[in-house]
Parts: sequence; structure tokens; C-alpha cells
Amino acid sequence: MGFKNNNRNQIDLLGYSLNDFVPNNAKCRFVVDLIKQLDLSNLYERYSSQGNDAYEPSAMLAAWFYGYCESVFTTRKLEERCCRDVYFMYVSSNLRPDHSSLSRFRKNNKNLMSGYFVQIIRLAWEKGLSDFKEIAIDGSKIQASSSANHLKNAEELEKALKRVRADIDDYMKKAELLDDDDDDINNLPKLRYKIKELRKMEKELAKNQRLLNKRRQKIKPDYRARHKINCAEEDCRVMDKVNGRQKLPAYNAQLSVDTASQLIVANEAVSDSVDFNQFKRQREYVEHNLGSSKQRSYVADAGYHNLDQLEYIFSHNIDAIIASPNNPRPLTDKPTKYFSQRQFIYNDDGDYYRCPNGEKLTYTNNYNKSNRWHGRIYSSTACVQCTLKSKCISPKAASKYIRRENRQHYAEKMLQQSCSVEGRARLKRRFINSESVFGNLKHNLGFRRFYMKGLNAVNAELNLLCIAHTSTSSSSWA
Repeated sequence: MGFKNNNRNQIDLLGYSLNDFVPNNAKCRFVVDLIKQLDLSNLYERYSSQGNDAYEPSAMLAAWFYGYCESVFTTRKLEERCCRDVYFMYVSSNLRPDHSSLSRFRKNNKNLMSGYFVQIIRLAWEKGLSDFKEIAIDGSKIQASSSANHLKNAEELEKALKRVRADIDDYMKKAELLDDDDDDINNLPKLRYKIKELRKMEKELAKNQRLLNKRRQKIKPDYRARHKINCAEEDCRVMDKVNGRQKLPAYNAQLSVDTASQLIVANEAVSDSVDFNQFKRQREYVEHNLGSSKQRSYVADAGYHNLDQLEYIFSHNIDAIIASPNNPRPLTDKPTKYFSQRQFIYNDDGDYYRCPNGEKLTYTNNYNKSNRWHGRIYSSTACVQCTLKSKCISPKAASKYIRRENRQHYAEKMLQQSCSVEGRARLKRRFINSESVFGNLKHNLGFRRFYMKGLNAVNAELNLLCIAHTSTSSSSWA
């Protein structure tokens, strides 16, 4: 097998070449030059020496890179642009690939995109675009390719399985009752094909039923009956606040952004709708992509505030600021209707809390929640006669109780850091930089829905999108 190739500098009969129609500062030139600096050996190794000639892999890769830069995410639109848009003709070497070839290329090489993303980020580091010393982590929900019509809960799956199995039985009976005359015999292949398709559907529904039952065991009993699975794309989850709508199949796109250059240095699409457990994963991706550095700092919003993640941060001496979900602003003298728990000061030496009225809340018992959260309960016997009782507990309560998780000191230490002048400045930079990156991806590039199905394919598409963001910032490479 050879490759269908073309020279962008080749002069045609009229004395022109593609090179003559593309300005020197055009983004498409940057994309082509960027791909020339990448190691594509693993891509070329996938092609056999036998068979018909294939489209030049580097030109196909350039077409997809530039397509995502120009908000062209589907194969047919990309095919059209490669035939009539001179910039797309330039990146694709005027090979004019058809939509089927473009689709196969993206699908067959989806697992290579993360490697190319890492190569590009390291090139940016080598060129001195930034020192990558402060990284902001943020997440945003992006709609999945499959529609909400494919969502089914346990009851709906059971009904669908019964219908399919009933249809199989009906077609089996029809096949058994066929006579030997010509008309009936001609119908037999159609019946067998229909039974085969129904068997396939039954197998998929049974698989989704098993997966749904497995997922339901991991969530609270109150939500199990309503929990749904997308039968066309099992990796996505129903999430809120997706493109301004509620309850849509989506993925949670995690990005780590350099606050100095707004370049994305790590990314991952996950099925989890919340960010609780994502800080550690993103930090490890950043350290892998850029190399480990003790001078690198991190910042994230309150969605990442989780005792497991805080324990990871402090036990590994990571310079990180995570906003507190309980009002990160420092306490003021402004009167409030009720006391917040932050106004109950914990004394580490004496192992007690001091309430706003000066009374002690001492240890009374332990608690164990879901075999995961362990802590101590503190209460006071002085609440009945307290003059501030109405601002502290409900009229029916006898005394004030405070639960303290065994790792609560991590949250208190992080709260203190986030409320400092430096911590608030870093949180402000996070908001400006990470939110603007998502604004570029969703508003400027218009990417509000994945076009491929499955977690692996979605991650490949997210890498293409992050490469497009890097390319749209190509002026900073100059």
C-alpha cells in the first residue's frame, strides 16, 4: 500500500499552487507546520504494505485538526469544506477525502489523539510559551451524542425485554408453521433475519439491564427507581445544566488550564456528574504531561472540595487552593440570623468546641456513616438556659450537636488558605482563565455536543477540541 499524496507547492496548468492562495499568517499554515513537528510513527505503522493506496495520514490528521479549529465536527461537512474551501484544501493537500474515509480515520485512530495532545503541550513548553507553574482545574458538562429518547429505567427495560421476547416467540411460531409451497419458503429467509435482529436486540437490552442493576447498587436507595441508562450509549449519564437544559445525557469534561497562557495542559471526559473525585486524576495527568515539578501550584473551585482529595493534597505536600463550599469569605462582625458552624471554634488541645456564648461542646459519641465517614460528636448541656438559643438551635431541640469528621482538620486548613489574600487572588485567576477557556470551546468554537459515542471516542474528540483551542491561540506561538 502506498499513500495518495499531493504537493502543496505543486504549480498547476494555470501557473498557481495552493500555496499562493494562503496568507503566511493563516491558521491552516500553523496547523500544517505543527503536525510536521509531531512524531507520527505510531500512525504510519498502522497501515499495511498491501492493498490500495490510502490517503496521506498526515493530511487526514491535519484536516481533522483544522476542522475542529473551524467548528467543523462532522464528516460530511468536513468533506464539503475540503472540496470548496481553499484553506481546507491546503491542509488536506487537495486530496479531497470522502466522508467515509474521514470517518474511518477518526474512528480507527481515536486512541492516538491523547498522545498528539501531549506532544503539542510539550512543544509549547519547549518554546517557552509559559512556565506552567499555576494550573487551574475546572469541569463542564457537554451533551452526549445519543438523545434522551434512549434513556430507560429498570421498569422500562423490563417491559422492553418482554416485548422483544414476545416478538421472538411469535416469529418462531410463524417459521414453524410454514408450508412447503414456494410462497411460504420464500418468506423463510425474512423470518430468520427478523429473528436474528430481535435476538441481537434482546442481548443488548439484557446487557443494559445487568449494567443498570450494577450501577443502582452504588447509589442511594431513594434514587434507584429513577436511575436510567442510555441504551444507545451506556457510558454517558443523565446530568443537569447541560446547554441550559435539565436531565440530558452528557459527559463531564475536565480541563486543567495554565493560568498564564490559557493553554489546556490536561483533559479527560468522565461519566461522573460531579467533580468530587477529579482533582487527583487531573493533577496526575498534568504531572505526566509536563513532568513532575514541586514548584507547580494548583487551584480549583468548590466542586472539588472533598476530604479524600484534601487528604491527598496535604499528605503529598501539594501547593493547592480549593475553594470552600461553605462561603470562603472571612467572617465579619455583621449580625446574622443564625450562627454558622464556623463560629463554633474547635480547640485542638482540649478536643472541644467553644460556642459564640463561650460555652464548651465536649465529645459525647462517635459516628460511622456508610462505613466511609468516621468522626466524633460534640454537644453541650448549657443550651437550655442559653440566651442565644434562638440563633443556634430549633425551639424543639434540647442541645446543640456538632459532628466532626476525623479528617476535618484538612478542611479547616484549606479554608484558612483559601481565605488568605493570596488564596483569594489565586481563586480569582482560576475563574478568569478556566471559565474563559470553556467559553472559547462552547461559544466561539460552537462545540456543545459530542459527535462520537462511547467514553474512549469521546475522550479522543475532547483531545481534538483541546488541540483546536491551542491552535486558535496560535498567535502566542509566534
